[in-house]
Amino acid sequence: MESATPASPAPSASPLLKIRNLRIAFRRYGADPAEAVRGIDLDLNSGESLAIVGESGSGKSATALSLSRLLPEPPALIEADELSLAGHDILKMNDRALRKVRGKEIAYVFQEPTTSLNPVLTVRTQIGEALALHRPEIKDRDAEIVRWLYKVGITEPEKRLRSYPHELSGGMQQRVMIAMALCCQPKLLIADEPTTALDVTIQKQIMDLLVDLRASLNMSLILITHNLGIVEDVADRIAVMFRGKIVETGPTKEILANPQHPYTQALLECVPRMGSKRPRLHAIDYAEIERALG
Repeated sequence: MESATPASPAPSASPLLKIRNLRIAFRRYGADPAEAVRGIDLDLNSGESLAIVGESGSGKSATALSLSRLLPEPPALIEADELSLAGHDILKMNDRALRKVRGKEIAYVFQEPTTSLNPVLTVRTQIGEALALHRPEIKDRDAEIVRWLYKVGITEPEKRLRSYPHELSGGMQQRVMIAMALCCQPKLLIADEPTTALDVTIQKQIMDLLVDLRASLNMSLILITHNLGIVEDVADRIAVMFRGKIVETGPTKEILANPQHPYTQALLECVPRMGSKRPRLHAIDYAEIERALG
């Protein structure tokens, strides 16, 4: 399957996702809350793809989970001047409204499919549950499941209906997770390190698949990753996170060609390159970055 080149959508008068001054902290026994996200602003248009890049602990996943309030509150404390999806205030939604958003409006693909899939339920049951909840009008669920398994590149999808997760390879498990996320036709897919647990060749297949599906479904995509080396063919824009803040954002090609922030520069230096003469990978100088932040 050839990868489609991501095309920047036309600017939208009203973003699909709008984040203003998002702050996330976690309560700690006997101590002040620990800040994970410290006042970030982001917009995402319909059909657009955004890569949120940064090392582990920078606040990427906390930001992604807060978009449908998947962080347990408490201990999480989520505040924002605005956090809206298609004009609807996520922070004011009750549990019933949030259940409609999760899966139907915002869907997730996580980095470890082995732990995301239920080991004692078949592929048919797990994808069927999502369809029953969010698309109850579907009469022939098996046919719809097969259609999506085929769409994500699983061979002989009719046979896979009866498969359990342990009978599938890691790449096939991740394809099942993508089918489960997309079968409810969400407006926004959040892929949180979706290739970390996979072989390099399978990683490329999964990333190409996400690019193709995003283009064909006109779906918005947020890719969470620590690796700037994989975002060029996937994302229209990049937001670089460092210690809970967005330190640089802009079109992907501009950021990769001319990074302005020292942390972005350091992340790019950490990307291995064929033919490099360096004896070892670059180490991030955090003292220098802190001086740059003031």
